Amino acid sequence: MTEPVADLSSSPSSSSPGVDGEPIVEPVDSPPKLMVSVTELRKRLGQRQVEDIEVRLGRRQVVASRTTDEPVVGQLTIESIERGVTVRGQISFSWSGECRRCLDDTGSSLEVDIDEIFQVNAPEDSEIVDFDGDQIDLLPVVRDAVVFSLPLAPLCRPDCPGPDPDRYPAMSVEQSEEARRAERKEELERDGDPRWSALDQLDFDS
Repeated sequence: MTEPVADLSSSPSSSSPGVDGEPIVEPVDSPPKLMVSVTELRKRLGQRQVEDIEVRLGRRQVVASRTTDEPVVGQLTIESIERGVTVRGQISFSWSGECRRCLDDTGSSLEVDIDEIFQVNAPEDSEIVDFDGDQIDLLPVVRDAVVFSLPLAPLCRPDCPGPDPDRYPAMSVEQSEEARRAERKEELERDGDPRWSALDQLDFDS
């Protein structure tokens, strides 16, 4: 069973379902947790339990994109394995930001896959998450998956023309290279090939 979760949004306090549906109010600066007990689950290898995720992370920003105030939602399946559990599933969240070309506001929703292993006495130099054998905290897993999925250079649409499409047209790599070749050809036709400039100094009539 997932324990009450602190809301990390900008409001001074938050509420989350408690026992019998009664809200539990926790201050934002309290240690955020998304705890799940796996004590009973681990008594039998291969046993599974499903956890519905709905948590507000507040504003998390990476370069030009950030999360919104909408909650992160999803469903994770926890499965008992030797010395630990696996956590697999998918979460979704919304983000907003500025288009890197036209600088207009943009955003959308993203779906992210989660595949983690929690293990008792996990090696320190591995990506396996260490835990005490009884409870796992899903919040760091969810938070990291969201932050690492935020677009570093968002676009409002793939063919965004930018603020001045006539002067700064949006081009693919191939189009950009072709434009540079054409520009270079025009320079050579206008100024001549600099490799032959020494011949211009010779007087063939003398």
